[in-house]
Amino acid sequence: MVSALVVISLVLTGLVAGTLTVGLVAVRPAMHSLPPTPYVMVKQAFDISYPRMMKLLQITNLIATIALAVAAGVTGATACAVLAGIVAACVLTNILVTVRGDLPINNAMATWRPESPPADWREQRARWDFFNSIRTTAAVIALVLLALAATTQY
Repeated sequence: MVSALVVISLVLTGLVAGTLTVGLVAVRPAMHSLPPTPYVMVKQAFDISYPRMMKLLQITNLIATIALAVAAGVTGATACAVLAGIVAACVLTNILVTVRGDLPINNAMATWRPESPPADWREQRARWDFFNSIRTTAAVIALVLLALAATTQY
């Protein structure tokens, strides 16, 4: 049971961390090179499809890592249980930063007219980037710790 949960958690955590990392290191620089109108259009398009996938992925990831922490704890795999618990906290951090930081900004950006974004659009983009960096860091830390948990005795 623990072995299966390790694999499931690793796959889900890897997908979240990978998706967010690509966004941070590849998509973000490309988006920042765009003038305001195309930037807003592309951001609005991303924000229609991206949340559907990520919501399911993040919630499933949280459930899987909590299940792993519990299962490892019950079977006496203490190191794995502790690491999986920390991973679950990182995943929860990712979700909370998304919900409290990124999504409110996304919702505001969804109302912008691409041809005339608000005067402070660059500041709002910078705030979004800040929150995105936090959640990406949490996701990568979760993946590293989960990989470490996978190497422990269970």
